[in-house]
Amino acid sequence: MRVTSQMNNPMLMMPQNSIMNQKEPAQMNNNRVTENPVKVSISQEGIDRSRIQQNGQETFESVMQRREMLKKTRVMSYGYDLSMKAVEFNDAASENGAKTLSVTDRANGYISAYASMYDEIVKGYENGTREIYVEDEFGMHRLTKEEELKALEEAYKREVDDFVTMEKANEQAYAIVSQEMIKIASVSARSGVAVSEANDSKAMEQHKVPENLNGKMLSAADIFKQNYAAFNPDTDSLSQILSRVKIS
Repeated sequence: MRVTSQMNNPMLMMPQNSIMNQKEPAQMNNNRVTENPVKVSISQEGIDRSRIQQNGQETFESVMQRREMLKKTRVMSYGYDLSMKAVEFNDAASENGAKTLSVTDRANGYISAYASMYDEIVKGYENGTREIYVEDEFGMHRLTKEEELKALEEAYKREVDDFVTMEKANEQAYAIVSQEMIKIASVSARSGVAVSEANDSKAMEQHKVPENLNGKMLSAADIFKQNYAAFNPDTDSLSQILSRVKIS
C-alpha cells in the first residue's frame, strides 16, 4: 500500500506531453509534394478533453480534479518518519552529542516521536487541513483518521521491534569488547603500565537493554493514547502527557 499526503507536499509531476511535430504529405496533380513540418502545441487540458471524448468514461472535471490532487500529494512512510523524529528528539536530549544517552533514553525518543505524530494526525483532521491518500488496485481514495492512526501504530510496533533488536546486538558487542579490554588492562598492569579502569560500570549501564523493553515501549504508547483521549489543550501540553508515560 502506498500512502500519500498533501502535507508539506513535494510535487509529483504529471507526465508532460512533448510538442508534436507532424509531417503531412500532400498530393497535387498526382505528384507527391512534402510540406514543411508544422509545429502543433497541444495543451494538457486539450489532451485530457480528447481522451475523455474517446473513451467517454470520465468527465473533464474529474480528470482535472485528479490532476490537481496528484500535484499536491507526496509519498508517506510512517516508519521512516518515526525514526527520523526519534533521532531529532534524541539529538535534543543529548544536547547534540554533548551527553551520552542510555538505551532507555533513546527508547523514550521513539515514544516522543510516536506521540508527536499521533498529535499531528489528530489535530490535522480536527482542523480539516490533513488529507492522506492511499493508492490500490481500485485507484486513490482518502483515508480516515482512524485508518491513519492504525497505520501509525503498526509502523510504531515495527520500529520498536527493530530498535530493541539493534540495541540487544549493541549490548552483546559492547560486552565482548569490554572483556577484551579487561584482559588488555590486566596484562598491562602486570607489566607495570598504568591503565584506566576498563570495566566502566557507567558505560556498561548505558548499553544495558532493560528487561522487556519491547513491552514497555508498547505499553507507553497505550498509556499515552489513554491520556491523550482526555487531553485539554487549555490546561495540558504534549510534554506534560509524555512526562507520565516515559520509561524510567
